Amino acid sequence: MNDNLWHQLNAVLGSLTVTVGLWLLVGALPVPLGIALAVGLAILLAWKSPSIGYIWAASTLLLGVESLAWPIMQMADIQKLGPEPPLEELQRIFTAVLFGLFSGVFWMTFAYGIFKRTRGANTPATPSVTTPQTKNQKKRARKQSG
Repeated sequence: MNDNLWHQLNAVLGSLTVTVGLWLLVGALPVPLGIALAVGLAILLAWKSPSIGYIWAASTLLLGVESLAWPIMQMADIQKLGPEPPLEELQRIFTAVLFGLFSGVFWMTFAYGIFKRTRGANTPATPSVTTPQTKNQKKRARKQSG
């Protein structure tokens, strides 16, 4: 298959992942808005991302942001329950906060790992281990450069 086709296919899959995550977050995302978001994000990802790794780094980053937004939305709903919410509702919100924070941190860390890996593949390898120089070698190097 053509590399450009793979790039576009991954952009579509990444945008669908983010759109489904938003649909789960909001609960009732209007279909035209969901389609517009998926198509717009797919075009943006295919256009701006230089590689498939960047597409998935951006998609998982957005998924992490959505995961962190979920407990915030749940905590905002607690105000609707009155001054003393029932214990079941407090347990539901605690679970949402716990799993939302865990999931958000996981997806954002995953995105960072993908980003670092793709960025590392594009940069030339530099030797990470250097041999230590003795004092005499350092003096000779200074005399030669100066």
